[in-house]
Amino acid sequence: MRNIVSIQSTVLNDKVGNHAARSVLSDKGYNIYEIPTVILTSHKAVKGTLQINNNSLNPWVIFNKVRKTYKLSLNDLTIIGYTPNSKISKSIGKIINLQNRIVLDPVMGDIGIGLYVEKDVANFFKKVITKVKYISANFFEWSYLNNKDVKNYSISEIITDLKSFTRKFNSQVLIRSIPKNKKILNIICNKREIFVIETPYINFKERFHGAGDQSTALYAHYIYKKNTTREILENVTNDIYDILLKNKIRSQKRKKRFKAKSLNNL
Repeated sequence: MRNIVSIQSTVLNDKVGNHAARSVLSDKGYNIYEIPTVILTSHKAVKGTLQINNNSLNPWVIFNKVRKTYKLSLNDLTIIGYTPNSKISKSIGKIINLQNRIVLDPVMGDIGIGLYVEKDVANFFKKVITKVKYISANFFEWSYLNNKDVKNYSISEIITDLKSFTRKFNSQVLIRSIPKNKKILNIICNKREIFVIETPYINFKERFHGAGDQSTALYAHYIYKKNTTREILENVTNDIYDILLKNKIRSQKRKKRFKAKSLNNL
């Protein structure tokens, strides 16, 4: 059995955070070790959700205990997601400095919502994205991390920034949910390759929570499977699109898979 450590929010409602990771990965042959960063009654962006902060909650302490108890490796893939405050971010920072393979989802906000974390947490993510191997961010988060306005951030600029970042820090970045002409673009880039894939926009009556967390879990899965860069993008996009489609119309009617195209010459 392969191990994945999931350090995210523990949510009592909605398939997000650690719940999302377990729901995606538990039937794929992984041992999932959940470490809570906070307890929430629902997704952070849901109006009226209750965030239960516990002063004794320390992901660094829990992580070390779990690692010792289950004899986990420093090479075990570790997902890091929602971080509620600066105290927890310091704990998370220690884990990032120790683990060799981090999939960082800098959960901060989204288009139409804005930031839903404290500014010091957002600034923490700006610092640690240079230290991790893999990043899975939505378009709002990537824009914020690069000090760009989502309303004036062109595809050509995104491509330039991704190429520059991945070459400088030898990392791989997956950017989710870039809106373009009533379509959605996902882009993946490492220091050698960059690909884009396009899907139709699915219009939900209410915002669908958890797509980002589930996408990140799928990203971790296909990294573990040693897929090529193109295959990772195609598999994550097609899998999450099917999840969204099922939640929209409760049936799957898609006839073909979406294919990625290379942006290497741009």
